[in-house]
Amino acid sequence: MLNRGQLVQSPVDGETSAGSPVPALPSGPAALRRLRSWAALRRRSLIGWSVLAVVFAGCTATIGLPTSEDTVLIWLAAALFVASIDNLRTWRVGVLRDWLPLYVVLLAYSLLRGYASHVLWGPFVRPQLALDRIIGFGSVPTVVLQRWLLNPNQLHWWDYAVWAVYTSHFFVSYVIAAVLWKRNHQRFRRFINLFVVLTFVGYVGYLLYPAMPPWMASEAGHAPVTPGSVNPPYLSVPTGYDGPTTRIIPLVWQHLGVKSAAALFTRGSEFANNVAAMPSLHAAYPMLILLFFWPRARWLVRVLLVSYVLAMAFTLVYAGEHFVTDELAGWACAIAVYFAGSRLLDWRLARRRRRRQAAALGGDDILLDSGETATPQLAP
Repeated sequence: MLNRGQLVQSPVDGETSAGSPVPALPSGPAALRRLRSWAALRRRSLIGWSVLAVVFAGCTATIGLPTSEDTVLIWLAAALFVASIDNLRTWRVGVLRDWLPLYVVLLAYSLLRGYASHVLWGPFVRPQLALDRIIGFGSVPTVVLQRWLLNPNQLHWWDYAVWAVYTSHFFVSYVIAAVLWKRNHQRFRRFINLFVVLTFVGYVGYLLYPAMPPWMASEAGHAPVTPGSVNPPYLSVPTGYDGPTTRIIPLVWQHLGVKSAAALFTRGSEFANNVAAMPSLHAAYPMLILLFFWPRARWLVRVLLVSYVLAMAFTLVYAGEHFVTDELAGWACAIAVYFAGSRLLDWRLARRRRRRQAAALGGDDILLDSGETATPQLAP
């Protein structure tokens, strides 16, 4: 029996209840050592983030912002190192187990994406133009938006906002994956599986349906094609595009003084694929992120998720990077991958749980083909 005024601590959340002994709290030298350990850890963490920030600023000033997936992943690995400075073994195991395979998969995708630029047929543009004219009530939305909003000689604040939204495509998904890896590894594995599958679905689309983006369709029939020119021969074929279209993203890079990034967009890289437009993964990834977080998100987070999807959709059309048709195809791919992939992942997770339960029962359970378990009855 407890005496009046005696408090007994509960094992949950530090609450008090009857029937549980009060754990001894560290005091004296033990408490001091724990406080010093915590202070040292915080000091190492602060130093680590400061060093990382200085190095990142120096590299950005000398080399430029990271604009490729491999460099983004390298910086992300460094950030995870600082975030895991209290347990570096977790960081080493996590990088080898989770991030290195992802890096290899994305590298393979980059190589395959560049290979897909050697088209077997096409590239196509007239179906996208026809559907976009239906959506735009007889006009191509990209042409209309640039006619209303763009002055190539004097950029406005919304042009820089469009640049920021477009650039976020190259790191938002990886930052989300890093946060999930640190906070909820099971959710991290699910997100990465869906992300990788969606990425390769996009690659299949590029391979089977090479498609011109609006800026390229605008050049087709007007760009001079001479021997040794960087323009492919199919640009000499008129596409029936409504009018001139400016590629806004490299234009903003030039205004920001980052000419290397602008050149990457205008001249491409070794693994670039200018006809990888259908479906639009720039539109698909925000839709996948929305679907992934929607069930557990609060209303404010849901507003941000929807806003990001719509902002990216506007950005891609206004900047001349994608037709609306490309975005609709990207959204459809994201929805299909999310629901089909989630069902498959749930089935695999349930199957593993049943196997663990069967193993915990000492192997007495028999796993049926239907996924149910049956326990043999013992003879009386």
